[in-house]
Amino acid sequence: MFGFHKPKMYRSIEGCCICRAKSSSSRFTDSKRYEKDFQSCFGLHETRSGDICNACVLLVKRWKKLPAGSKNNWNHVVDARAGPSLKTTLKPKKVKTLSGNRIKSNQISKLQKEFKRHNSDQWLGHFLRWLATLVFLRYNKFVITQ
Repeated sequence: MFGFHKPKMYRSIEGCCICRAKSSSSRFTDSKRYEKDFQSCFGLHETRSGDICNACVLLVKRWKKLPAGSKNNWNHVVDARAGPSLKTTLKPKKVKTLSGNRIKSNQISKLQKEFKRHNSDQWLGHFLRWLATLVFLRYNKFVITQ
């Protein structure tokens, strides 16, 4: 009746034994039929077994069609879908600022000039409270208009 349907997703609990993908638009199959080719095709140094996704099956089939003596392999696919590595989870993320929420340099220089002119404890208290409010509002993505 309807031309559009949601594509079926197949899932594997362990994931593909090569790329570690846990879901695929095509079925996972047992890797026994392809295991003898894993070392040469994917440049593996250890044996792997379990479910294999259709994308990795197609890579094995493509590898088999390569001319004899070819050094091509798909080692970049190994564990590619395993998720973030420890290296990427330890890196601090860069915070993007929205162009409309930036403090303009002329505003900062104006405040610095006023601070130098009114260098008193009372002015310092006002300035620090104002600065704390500004930081809070900028952090929470509020726009200050004056």
